[in-house]
Amino acid sequence: MTSTGMTSIVITGANGFIGRLLAARLRVGATVRIDGTSRTIGKRTLVDQYIPDDAATDGEWIKGDLGALITDRPEIFTGADVVVHLASAVSGECEADLDLGLNANLFTGIALGRCLAAAPHKTMLVFSSSLAIYGGTPDMPLAELITDTTRPTPQNSYGAQKLMLEEFYADLARRGMISSRSVRLMTVSVRPGKPNAAASSFLSGMIREPLQGERANVPVNTGLRVVLNSPTAAVDGLVHAMSIDDNSWGAPLALNLPGISVTVGEMVEALRDIGGEDAVARLSFERNETIERIVSGWPTRAESERAARLEFATDRPFIEAVRDFAASLKRN
Repeated sequence: MTSTGMTSIVITGANGFIGRLLAARLRVGATVRIDGTSRTIGKRTLVDQYIPDDAATDGEWIKGDLGALITDRPEIFTGADVVVHLASAVSGECEADLDLGLNANLFTGIALGRCLAAAPHKTMLVFSSSLAIYGGTPDMPLAELITDTTRPTPQNSYGAQKLMLEEFYADLARRGMISSRSVRLMTVSVRPGKPNAAASSFLSGMIREPLQGERANVPVNTGLRVVLNSPTAAVDGLVHAMSIDDNSWGAPLALNLPGISVTVGEMVEALRDIGGEDAVARLSFERNETIERIVSGWPTRAESERAARLEFATDRPFIEAVRDFAASLKRN
């Protein structure tokens, strides 16, 4: 653990898109609020099974399977004041391979919680959960509006694994063994890079690829409504969560991050506004029943009085995320 006034932070899944953005915010020497107190980051450790080619050679990066590192090198995690846990197999992978999701998400997440619970000091664990913990069934339809009191009923393995970890971390916090901040992110759009196996991947691809002169498919009905976070709002939410003290956070339950409710058709119109007709012409609209079934089972509108009370910022209109991504292409 670092000295008074300084803090040590570990980010798992640091080579993912959100991980890279978060690491850029939480640089060594930066001043951040942790548990209600202003601290200076004295040490930052970035953990991922893949390290970017342009990674700094200052010892910050640790490459390896997260589960193996927890077992073999627990001091990486127990020596930190804050662990931000982003590493996760994505929704499509978890639905296609139950064991993959259980091992990469649930069992590794449990191992991390137990590791931190054994630390000599009370570590803050900031967990990136998901709105995929909500879903509907024929006898218990999904609520039209998700609120702080809506009952979670995940209808995919990814959401179920996230929910189980939320509850496990809350129990450890209730016992006083860790400080827990579980934040439910929406699908983040627009993500740069390449498509991944997430069922929601198209929600970035349908903007990202056309703006780069490439074709993309929209596999769902354009009337489908989704809830999104912009990349900026997702990172801001994680940073704000770690700033809140235990008493203000209250019961160690997860919090729904404020998001943007938008239809896929409205996303197409945002693409048209920023990229013009040429960009929209690069879209195809071939339905994929599996993807549509998963995504249509997720919430379409959400609000959180708790997030408002804790001063989480509201997200901007979706077109602003498209405008930001287009501007990033010009910078690069």
